[in-house]
Amino acid sequence: MRKSFLVAGTAALALASTGVAIAQDQPTTSVSVTLSPNKAGTTKKPRATKIALKVTNNATSQTASQLKFVGPKQITFSTKGFKTCSVNTLGNQGPTACPKGSQVGPTKIANALAGVSGTAPAKAAFEVTPFATGSKSIGFFLELNKGGIHVTGVATGTISGHTLTVKIPENPAQQLPKGTYNGLVDLTAELWVKGGKSVAKLSGCPSSKKLTFKSTVTFVPNPKPAAVPSHTATTTVSCRK
Repeated sequence: MRKSFLVAGTAALALASTGVAIAQDQPTTSVSVTLSPNKAGTTKKPRATKIALKVTNNATSQTASQLKFVGPKQITFSTKGFKTCSVNTLGNQGPTACPKGSQVGPTKIANALAGVSGTAPAKAAFEVTPFATGSKSIGFFLELNKGGIHVTGVATGTISGHTLTVKIPENPAQQLPKGTYNGLVDLTAELWVKGGKSVAKLSGCPSSKKLTFKSTVTFVPNPKPAAVPSHTATTTVSCRK
């Protein structure tokens, strides 16, 4: 079994192409989202779209426990139609053990600071690769190779309609080893369109031609209480009918 490591906040998505937008409610977190294509389908025939996001946390000394990404009602998420790889297989044996066609996006990066409760936090960059683990779930495989250290883990994401929630376990994601806390810097992830299949589908475009997305990051004590227990950032992305 591989050594697990889950850095605070994965699931996540950096999109290329049409309609990039960035918003920041407060100085704590911000989110950017891209859809490609951004032309909407209909309720009966929704259009597949590549979706990517980048979540940035400016309060890098805080330890994240959950990332919740909420799209507008015109966006739905589902991994139905993709082959699946169980969380146990992905975590214990790695991506090579997963069936071809279960990967739902390219490898992106999650940046973190290790040991934020100490005097000299160290940079850590994890490769993040999403796999379908069920019709309503995504496993984000994390891998770090640095200075002879090789750690891996899986961040599990749950889908409900237009919402993706990624929970971050206490060990070894928030703390490694126990009592040594990690802080989120930023993360990017992308869910692609491939072979006519996609995780995200666009079923409409409002009269404003703007779609609103929200990203909420929840923080926990590390060991001091979090200055901001949670923070929600919003952004809008253009669409067309």
